Amino acid sequence: MAFFTVLVVLGVLGFGFVALRASHEKDGSTAPRQPGPGTEAQGEPRDIPPLFPDFFHGVLFAVGKDATPQNLLALTEYVSQMISANAYGWFHQFGDAAAEARFSRRFRGGGPEGQALEKIPDDMIDFLWAWNSRARDALREWLPRLESDLAAPGSRLWLYGDELPFGMWEDN
Repeated sequence: MAFFTVLVVLGVLGFGFVALRASHEKDGSTAPRQPGPGTEAQGEPRDIPPLFPDFFHGVLFAVGKDATPQNLLALTEYVSQMISANAYGWFHQFGDAAAEARFSRRFRGGGPEGQALEKIPDDMIDFLWAWNSRARDALREWLPRLESDLAAPGSRLWLYGDELPFGMWEDN
């Protein structure tokens, strides 16, 4: 549990830092910005490639695991938890309780009924992409780092044998 807590804290801090830096670079300001009217990102198509299947297959290959249904779903669940942790940190950072509530209703409990589990991380990214234009730069920077971190020698994914378990973020 301590590992997950550290991972969540680092993810939230990193995501927030990237978002603030990106928003300051665009306007040259040094003061924190408050979200205001027109900050919602509507209409601009997502330019981040879908995570499923290439992202997940690449991570599994990098850690020496076969792309079995069990491994794909366990990794999908793990990545969903990481995206959620970052999303909640960002909702708090921007003071958007309404977006947090919408995200929670949509994704707590595994996403909308009938949705394929392997598509939930992409649906989460789509939600964040549409939610706030400042999320885009942060997502663009965070996702490649996430892929690298998941495949790194210190990654939790190396701790398991051939089959990744569900609930990896809960393991101590």
